[in-house]
Amino acid sequence: MKRIAIAMALLLSANAMAATEITSHQADQRQSIGFITLDQNVVSPDDASSQVSQIADQRGASAYRIIALHEPGSTASIHVSAELYR
Repeated sequence: MKRIAIAMALLLSANAMAATEITSHQADQRQSIGFITLDQNVVSPDDASSQVSQIADQRGASAYRIIALHEPGSTASIHVSAELYR
């Protein structure tokens, strides 16, 4: 039972630390730690947010702001630019 409780606590704490999307006003109060761009395998705006959040987590960012989201007219992937913050 203790192992299950520990596993659940670790799972909940990992989810609590996921990078979150912030506004430009909130970004003014944070330190930028870099930019990322995605241009492959992004199929929707929600997918873009999810992928940026995952990359932000991997790079140690606590937040991100999507700067540009361009949906081409064809069935090509969505192009995304985002800034990462501490």
